[in-house]
Amino acid sequence: MPVDTATLRPARLSGTEEHRLDDELLVYVPRSEIAFTLNRSAVAIWELCDGTRSVEDITEELGQCLGRSRTTLLTDVIQGVTRLHELGLLELR
Repeated sequence: MPVDTATLRPARLSGTEEHRLDDELLVYVPRSEIAFTLNRSAVAIWELCDGTRSVEDITEELGQCLGRSRTTLLTDVIQGVTRLHELGLLELR
């Protein structure tokens, strides 16, 4: 899926329930009765997908937190957002 990283603003699907499990996060989607366990990398992306940040913004913020460059992280963030969307956890605005 081609991603316009400057304008695409991923948002967590409303109605999901979150439960912390050590370094992971269990995300439950009541309407489909499916749960997913997100690892630390996916959680970092998930938590920034609030519909106000673009993919570039998310990448920049993660880069600052992790001390890594935007170019190093961009592909990983795009893959993470794409996967969360494919799982039905994110809306793409």
